[in-house]
Amino acid sequence: MGAVISHVQSGVTTITSIIRTLSALNAKYSSLLQRIHAGPFTPVENPTASYWMRDPPFPQIGDIQGDLPEEADVVIVGSGITGAAAARTVCELSASSSDVAAPRVVVLEARQLCSGATARNGGHIKCAPHEEFARLRRSLGEEKARRVVRMQMRHLEVLKGVGEEMPWGEVREVETVDVYLQGGGFEKSKRSVEEMKEWMPEFEARVWEAEEARLKFGVNRHIVGAISYKAGALWPYRLITSTWNDLLNRYPNLVISTHTPVSAVTPNSDAATSASIPHTVHTSRGPIRARHVLYATNAYTGHLIPALRGCLTGVIGHMTAQQPGEAFEPCHGGRSWSVMYGTGFDYVTQRPDKDDGSPGELMLGGGLFRSKDEGLDQIGIWDDGKMDTFPLMHLRGSMATIFEPKWGAGGELKGAWSGIMGFTGDTLPFVGSLPPGTGMPGGSRKSQGGLEGGSGQWLAVGFNGEGMVWAWLSGVAVAIMMLGKEEDDLEEAVGRPGGKLGEWYPREEVKVDKARLRRADLTNLASDV
Repeated sequence: MGAVISHVQSGVTTITSIIRTLSALNAKYSSLLQRIHAGPFTPVENPTASYWMRDPPFPQIGDIQGDLPEEADVVIVGSGITGAAAARTVCELSASSSDVAAPRVVVLEARQLCSGATARNGGHIKCAPHEEFARLRRSLGEEKARRVVRMQMRHLEVLKGVGEEMPWGEVREVETVDVYLQGGGFEKSKRSVEEMKEWMPEFEARVWEAEEARLKFGVNRHIVGAISYKAGALWPYRLITSTWNDLLNRYPNLVISTHTPVSAVTPNSDAATSASIPHTVHTSRGPIRARHVLYATNAYTGHLIPALRGCLTGVIGHMTAQQPGEAFEPCHGGRSWSVMYGTGFDYVTQRPDKDDGSPGELMLGGGLFRSKDEGLDQIGIWDDGKMDTFPLMHLRGSMATIFEPKWGAGGELKGAWSGIMGFTGDTLPFVGSLPPGTGMPGGSRKSQGGLEGGSGQWLAVGFNGEGMVWAWLSGVAVAIMMLGKEEDDLEEAVGRPGGKLGEWYPREEVKVDKARLRRADLTNLASDV
């Protein structure tokens, strides 16, 4: 009898433990949903100090506050890579049309210039084409998946062209290496490489088995294999602030106002101007009537467009700058890495050698799923003024773990900071016009003076942690839409592909409508787990 009772007690204990676990998970999930829908959605005033923002090349524009006009043709909310690409495209294409007056463009930034995700990411222009194609073909089909991946891969050459024009526009091509800690993930990626050859033979990826990877890349026995291909690296903050400085010098019709948060965008109440200038942008420095408003606000967009709450959320990411150990094989800034494990990965670029010949810092980020709640507590967060201890602990040991003994002594942390990424429920960004009937402010209107009609409100947000292979060309694309030039056979220019928009940008896959909002509901991610 005692044995039976003991067995029953053991069963009850097990069931109780399961119930408690499920209850805890349900509480965490409920808390997550509450954060996603409740916000606060706005940037904090005192973010962590990013390595990328040290020694700014144009300090005079970091806190610039131009004179705000009462009316503007285009108001861009956000001064990161997306806003810069859009402003450049609007100004350049308008200047090339002799029959159109230069549009009045106003850029509003809640904090310092370019102080959001563009100044906080890993500086990695990287799309794993084989993995992206394999993932997207399941939801989009082969042809649409191929269009998306080709656009992503195009960013390296486009950004290199922009960088070559800028005095501080450091953009370079690198060999990138994905190193795998688990055999299952490596085998899956090898199959993806083979599948990609049929659909996109122009992209080359080389597979390295375990011993080959150890000999070629200096990794140790923890690595079961590797895949290498072409990618890029850049100093994103310097590239974009150089772009803003260049635009300010070239276009007197451009005004930038930093430390100018936007509280709301409402219909213009002035009956005399509401037909042609339908929006009022409410800022901390007063209202601006606007014909067009572009939200280049990534994760923070739910603050101004409530319909996107629950479809777009903030996710905190962690970055470090680390001096490598003295035995680390020099790559002279020509290589990048991703450390692949389970459901997560770390991403690493290296700065070029310093003037004294010593190796540049490793810019290492990731560790999202190494938090206390395995990443769940990192979602629904808009506060880049804080850091989580557990991801930072992981990042401090990531490279040393897989390279020892070719790491050595002397490794040092040079900086650590956080940034906010914008994630959607279908892992694709929102880019295009906000159509009437989606629960968003604004209605349809006629075309005015070379700027296209529609709602007059535009989005380019939600890049799912892949901003360096989405944001620039999304900013270019939405500006072309705004100007009504989608069907024009445009000449190629630095930073902008030639031809018709649909020939190089997957407009239909990222457009905003009611059906898309249903697909992008963040609860869909839970059902896919």
